[in-house]
Amino acid sequence: MSCDDDELDNNPFFLALQTTYLDLYERAQEKCHLICVPLSSSLEGLTINQKFVETHILRTSPYFRGQYLTINSHSRTVLLEEGSGVLQTGEGFSATITVKILNEELAYNKEYKHYKILVIERPLDPIYHTKNSSKGQSNGELYTPRVSLVECKAFLKSFDEYTVVLRSLDDSISRFNKNYMVLKNYLQDAASRLENMAADAIENCTKCTKHKLYSDPKFREALSGSIESYVLGSVHQKVFPVICEEFAADDQLLSRQCQKLSGITPEHLGVRVEFSCPLPSAVVELANLDGLTTPRAKQLCLKSAVDNVTEGLNAFVRENQQPNLQGQSSSGDACLTSDDLIPILVTVIAQAKCSHLQSDIYYMENFTWFSTTKDMDNVSYCLVTFKAAVEYMKTTDFSDLKSQHMGPRNEISIDDLMAATNSLSVDNGHSREKSRTSNNRSPQSASRMDRQLERISKILQDSAGELKTEKRKTGPRSIFGARPEVYQTPDVVPQQDPSRKRQELGEFLSALQDDDFDQPFGKQT
Repeated sequence: MSCDDDELDNNPFFLALQTTYLDLYERAQEKCHLICVPLSSSLEGLTINQKFVETHILRTSPYFRGQYLTINSHSRTVLLEEGSGVLQTGEGFSATITVKILNEELAYNKEYKHYKILVIERPLDPIYHTKNSSKGQSNGELYTPRVSLVECKAFLKSFDEYTVVLRSLDDSISRFNKNYMVLKNYLQDAASRLENMAADAIENCTKCTKHKLYSDPKFREALSGSIESYVLGSVHQKVFPVICEEFAADDQLLSRQCQKLSGITPEHLGVRVEFSCPLPSAVVELANLDGLTTPRAKQLCLKSAVDNVTEGLNAFVRENQQPNLQGQSSSGDACLTSDDLIPILVTVIAQAKCSHLQSDIYYMENFTWFSTTKDMDNVSYCLVTFKAAVEYMKTTDFSDLKSQHMGPRNEISIDDLMAATNSLSVDNGHSREKSRTSNNRSPQSASRMDRQLERISKILQDSAGELKTEKRKTGPRSIFGARPEVYQTPDVVPQQDPSRKRQELGEFLSALQDDDFDQPFGKQT
């Protein structure tokens, strides 16, 4: 169960507190008592009297921390552990139960002292919800938004009174799919026809609705959103391909930009270091966008992706925050702004590799009419943020970004080198076979890449030869660097003509060669 933002505006208990029992409300404000407001759906069929109101106004207990007493009795206790999110009834109630806190409001009295208003899932005393708890649960299920075609179809068909209306709606959808031609230059006309089709079905279903649900605005919103998603999900395969055809150029541009952004992190796009981290959950969530069929489902997918980005960044900041000199964390300085969020979303989009993101944005903007749930403002904000990220991708040149931030690749990897060397040896084998049969091919016909690979192979062979030569050398290695190399003196020294040696080396160098010392002296390099 969830709590709407306007729950207090329409709650019968809170309205009665402000009108019929205003004196109790003013006293609770003056004393800064804790006011517990049961959810509207849990009050259906319940008479709100003074005893019920006094049971849900709690004053702080003078005996124990976190304990409250009802204002009409000194023996009725309620426990509230800070951060637990629940209220637990104690002595004085008909039974000990745990009640979930759905929302918390902070208010101020005339003296500017604050007091709290808690929206709870049901009344505190079990005697008030023994018959109404199941009704509250069923109403909560009715108010739950449906976004997929399967969910909407099951929801609408669960009402027997909608059978005739749904049959007529199915006939209209079938005629649209068979007879109507969707043209990319007339997408607004298709959207207008589908909107009128959904509006007629909503009106007819509302007329058939039972009086109790007919007067419930929350149910009417759920009904309108379900019919809208039902219609659009049924015509998705006919309408959405035309939208993709209209925005094919933009979708292809975004795909090319995603390829250029491969391996790029948010830090490369100017995001602060404290917000540059992997966000796999957001990438996985956004990757599901192409598989959804209704605009409402796609909108919630974008919202979920943004929520995962925020949660991932918060977790990353908490893990990497450093305490300051006073022993407090410095996370207060890290505030996520739009300048950081948009480049972060760009990297998420690049990794998710959505095939038709521009088409999806048009579909969500122009084919949504009646989905006005409580979080529509948040959904609209997420949609606008994604639009900004897409425009940033379309108008920014990322060609040189990877080379600027990651540096040129001056080295070839070991795997690439081995593969190139193997291919070269195979090519050389084939060339040798061909040379035996034909001499038409000249050495100058080798390509530049072949020459480079030949040089690489030669360098590897020379390096291997040097290593073998080094192993034959004697003498221990020093930790202080290279030392003069000492070789074993051969048993037989070949005789050389002294006059020839002097002619080749000169007198000074010949004198040095005749030195009796075995080791050279002076600075060695």
